[in-house]
Parts: sequence; C-alpha cells; structure tokens
Amino acid sequence: MEKYQESIKENIWCFILGPLFMIVEACGEFILPYLNANIIDQGAAKGDVGYILENGLYMLLVAAVMLAGGVLGAYFGIRGSSHLAADVREKAFAQIQKFSFANIDAFSTGSLITRITNDVTQIQNFVQTLLRGCFRSPIMLVGAVAMSFTLSPKLAAAVCAVIPFLALVIALIICRASPRYTQMQAQLDRLNNRIDETITNERVIKSFVREEFEKDRFSKVNDVLMEKSINALKMMILLQPVSALAINVATLSVVWIAGRQIMIGGMEIGTLTAFITYLSQILTSLNFLANIILQGTRAAASNRRITEILEAKLDLTDDQAAFPEKLVEHGEIEFCNVSFRYFKHNEERELKDIQLHISPGELVGIVGSTGSGKTTLVSLIPRLYDVDEGKVLVDGVDVRDYSLYHLREGAAAVLQKNTLFSGTIEENLQWGNEEADREEMEWACRIAGADEFIHSFPEEYNTEIEQGGANLSGGQRQRLCIARALLKHPKILILDDSTSAVDTATDARIRQALRRDLRGVTKLIIAQRISSVMDADRIVVMDAGRIVDVGKHHELMGRCVPYQEIYYSQKEE
Repeated sequence: MEKYQESIKENIWCFILGPLFMIVEACGEFILPYLNANIIDQGAAKGDVGYILENGLYMLLVAAVMLAGGVLGAYFGIRGSSHLAADVREKAFAQIQKFSFANIDAFSTGSLITRITNDVTQIQNFVQTLLRGCFRSPIMLVGAVAMSFTLSPKLAAAVCAVIPFLALVIALIICRASPRYTQMQAQLDRLNNRIDETITNERVIKSFVREEFEKDRFSKVNDVLMEKSINALKMMILLQPVSALAINVATLSVVWIAGRQIMIGGMEIGTLTAFITYLSQILTSLNFLANIILQGTRAAASNRRITEILEAKLDLTDDQAAFPEKLVEHGEIEFCNVSFRYFKHNEERELKDIQLHISPGELVGIVGSTGSGKTTLVSLIPRLYDVDEGKVLVDGVDVRDYSLYHLREGAAAVLQKNTLFSGTIEENLQWGNEEADREEMEWACRIAGADEFIHSFPEEYNTEIEQGGANLSGGQRQRLCIARALLKHPKILILDDSTSAVDTATDARIRQALRRDLRGVTKLIIAQRISSVMDADRIVVMDAGRIVDVGKHHELMGRCVPYQEIYYSQKEE
C-alpha cells in the first residue's frame, strides 16, 4: 500500500466522498421497497389516494437523492481511481528509466509494456469498483436483511439459510481463479514480446518473405493466451448462474411460505412484494461483493507484477558515489585489472584482467574478432554495466564515484544499434543538446558528414523522420547519431562500429574531421575495418576478452599475429 499512499493523500476527497455518496444511494435501495409496500398495503388496499400520493412523493424524493448519490459516487470513484492509476504508471515509468541494461533484460520489453499498461488498468478497475461498492454493498446487504426481519422474521430466516451456501461457492471460485489470472498475465507478456519483435523487424520479415511464418508463430502465442483467458474467466462465469440459482431457490421458498400466510391472512401482498425485493437486494449485494473480491484477485496478481518493477533492485545507482557533483573534465581513461561477466553465475568471463591507460585527447582504435569483448569494454566507461573485478577510472576517479548523470554527460556513446525517434531531424539532434541552435547543429552535422544529405532534403532540418529512422539509409542514420552525440560536447566520445554503413571515403572524411575539430576530446573507435583505425594514435587488439596487444598500425603489423590476420583477410576481400 505504500506506493499508493501518496496518490490517495493527494486525492483524499475522492476516496472519502465516493463511498459516502454510494452509501446514500444504498440507503435509498432499502427505503424504497418499504414505502412501496405501504402504498400497496395501506393506500391501495383502502383506496386512500392522499396516502398514495404522499408516499409516492417520498419515493420520488428518495429516488432523486439516490440518483445524485449514484452519479456523484461514480464520479469520485472514477476520478480517484484514474488519478491513482496515473500516479502508479508514472512511478513505474520513472523506475524503468533508472533500469540498467541488465534490469531491462531481466523483465523483457514486452513484459514491461504489459505491466505499465494492462496491469495498471486492472488495478484502476479494481479501485474504481471498490470505491463504488466497498460500503454500498455491505450496507445494502445489512439494511435489506434488517428490513426483512422487520417485515417477517420467519421468511428472513429462510433467506439467510441461502447465504452460507452462496458464500462457500464464492470462496471456492476465488481460490481457483487467483493463480489462473497470474498465468494469463504472464502469457500476455509473451504476446506483447512477439508483437514488439514482429513490428520492429517488419522490413526484415518482408524481405525474407516470412509473413506466413510470423502469422503462424503469432497465432500459436495468441491461441495460448486465449486458452489461459478462458481458463481464468470461466471461473467468473460460474458466479452468475450460481447466484441466479440461489436467488431462484430462495424466491421459491419465500413465495411458498408467504403464499400460505397470505391465504390465511397472515401477510399482505405489499409485504411479500417488498420482501422479494429485499431478497433480490441481499443476493445482489453478495454477488457484487463476490465480483469485488474476484476483481481484487486479478488486481492482486497485477499489483505483484507492478511491485516487482517498483521494488526491483537497481544494480546501477549513485547511492555510493563519493563525488556526485564532479564533472568529467579531461577524458583520461584507465582500466585497472578489469574483469566482467554478463551472467554472474557463469564461470566464463567476457573480459579478463584488462589493463589499459588512455590519455586525454587520444584517438584510440579497438579491433578484434566478433565476440572478443570490444563493445563490452567501452560499455563500462559510461557505466552501462559495472565491473565484477577491478575498476574503471575517468580522470583518476572510479566511475562509480561519479553521478550517472555527470558521467554520461561527459562520455557520449554511439552504439552499434543506431536509434532515431519519430520527429524532425532537428528534434532528433536536440536529444544531444536541447539548447542547440541551428548553427551548432550544422557544425556537428558537418563533422559527422550528415550535412550533405540533410541539405538534399526539401525541408532540410525540418524533415520528418519515421519511427526508428526507417525512411533513412543505414549510413544516414549513423551519421545523424554521431552528430547527436557531438552536440553533447563530451570529453569522451565512443563510436562503436558507427561508420560501418558508410563508404570508405566518407568514413575517412569523418575521421579527419574528428581529429581536426575535436582535439581535446578522447576518442575511442571500435571498427571492423582496419582502414578505419589505421591512423589512430594507438590501436587496441582484443581476442577472447583479453587485450593481446596495443600499438600503432606499423608496430602491430610487425609483431601482432591476430592483427595481421584481420588485416590480410580484409585486404584479400
């Protein structure tokens, strides 16, 4: 409940007035049948028109008050539950923004989407139902039972005999339904993962003509969700017929007993009419309470899933930062006996005993075979992951002693996957610096080699980019991502195979511009092509998670066998 307290306090009047107005409506529910019985037994039986009109007026007034209570109760219930859901959704989203890559991998993208949308909606629906029925139904139940005993204790006792049976059936249904809701939500995660993967990679699917294959895969996941949903919801379906059976049996019993009393003059017709209404109210209240509990069961499953997000242990935080206000000033980097593994239970390490010092302003190339640990190495600098052993120093300070904000402001990374967002080119560039003006953008784009194709568009920087940059080529996306990183004016610039989609001439111009215009920036370039790093100040050669050699191109060509193998294999191509 702690995660909901703040929202409840902010909207406390909704959580107070909503139930109060529903209580007003509930009181009217058991007053109306009593007035109606009086009209039949006292007014209609004696032909007293004045009595009928007087009590009819009372009924209209009660109905009007009930209408106002019902409308206002529903309004405050909807308002309170909506604010609560919005607050929980914001907290969950804010928590996800703090997640490291490891945290996100632990949940999966589809599951996070389901939790922040569908699961929060389940909680919202339950809170709304709770505000409208948590007091209304019990009060209507108690009031109807009390009025029933007032009218006829014998008939009321017959009705009360049905209540334990119905309560037992409801309890059994709830016990069976609860675990099924959890399974249903888990399957919804899998469905969303499938949708996310398919839509994101739609162009690949079409290029390989795999539409039918993907449709079959989706159908299988969708069918399992359908089965899980039916399996869970059919327990709720049982509630209605069981309640109807109980109501019908109780009604028959009442009519049977009351009919004999009416025949001998022991009961009037109006009383019987009111009693049947109270009977319906009693069983309807029980049914509504059962629905609240069933919704609560489903909401409890959703609440557990939301709680997992909100209480997830963040493996990257500023809590232990010794210098949270310190800025990256020079861009000096040092790896001291660094080892790292993605899966902590595995013995095999992705990086092993890394020792490396990079001076401020140096241009360092990093090469190696696929899976040698190049991307993992540079990911440790802006703390996308934390080391398992050793430490990474930036300007002589352990990266864990910086705040994540200041560290990442000082170290811009262009990763292998070039991600752009829906919007204009200008809006995408402003991700690097929201205060950047057009002149500054043109400077960054000129260095990144993006200015030539931007000016070829009719609307230039106002050109709309589709989601993910789908209407741009791979090389254009890469160059925009480099320009976006440059606008941060970082002290450390990491380019992870960021020019693989551009031609060699453009690649050379970008490297020349980086060396010329970013003299004070430490530059790390991961490349598959030796030609992209041949002119680097130093080249780091990696193999199987280790640094096997460091030196200039001509030095490595004379002594480093792995580097020679890469060079000659590319030369043959």
